[in-house]
Amino acid sequence: MKKYLTKSLLLLVTVCILAAAAQAHDVQRGSTSSIGSSGLSDLLGLSAESAPMAARYAVTVDRPGAGLSRAKPQRLTWYFYRDAQRVALLKGSVDELWFRDAQQRISFERVFHDDERVVDYSTGELATLDVKVDWAALSHFVDPTELSQLKVVSRYGQGSQARVRLRGQLGRERVTVDWWPALQLPHLLVREAKGGTTVRFELKASAPTPPDSWPQPSVKSANYLHLDAADFGDMGYESVVRKSEALDLRLGWRALHKHD
Repeated sequence: MKKYLTKSLLLLVTVCILAAAAQAHDVQRGSTSSIGSSGLSDLLGLSAESAPMAARYAVTVDRPGAGLSRAKPQRLTWYFYRDAQRVALLKGSVDELWFRDAQQRISFERVFHDDERVVDYSTGELATLDVKVDWAALSHFVDPTELSQLKVVSRYGQGSQARVRLRGQLGRERVTVDWWPALQLPHLLVREAKGGTTVRFELKASAPTPPDSWPQPSVKSANYLHLDAADFGDMGYESVVRKSEALDLRLGWRALHKHD
């Protein structure tokens, strides 16, 4: 069975939703019952190729607990970059970079800064792993097919500041999205897993190109050692191989395998 890449950009923990308060002004109630799939695509600005964009997200992970044992929320900063040839997500110690060439062939790099290693997944290796990559899903931070399963509950703002709020159930998660059509990105994304863990992504800044003060993809890792994911079977002794395989397992790319 094909393993569709619908949530690779959101890899953190089992995730869940915290509904954000509705904006107090310029709100229009609506529902997908009156909006067809093509109409929803137009409403969300998904019809055309995504324009180049750099975005900085504040990520908050809140895990359930009881009484004084409840852990403090974990706060992270992620950087998201896209253009016609590359989509990158920089998450601190790990970067994920997707590349698309002129022949529409897609490859992937996973950068482990703590280990100073880069794991390369060629187009052929992704095919071997039976991974079908959706470039639109990568480019929008949220898979458009997920957005199509949510209900439009409100709209607010005008022109380039317009937002669309969507909400609904996706599998075992409750999801709320405040979508920004002009950027073709979520302004707010909150996912709540059945077990109570909540992950909240809030857009803090954006620009057509990354500001100089932001981390630049592939710069820090320019001199790192590269490992080929196709050679993992002969490299079980490498700790970074085990780390990358563990992430592959969470994405459903590999079956559980024990190294000798």
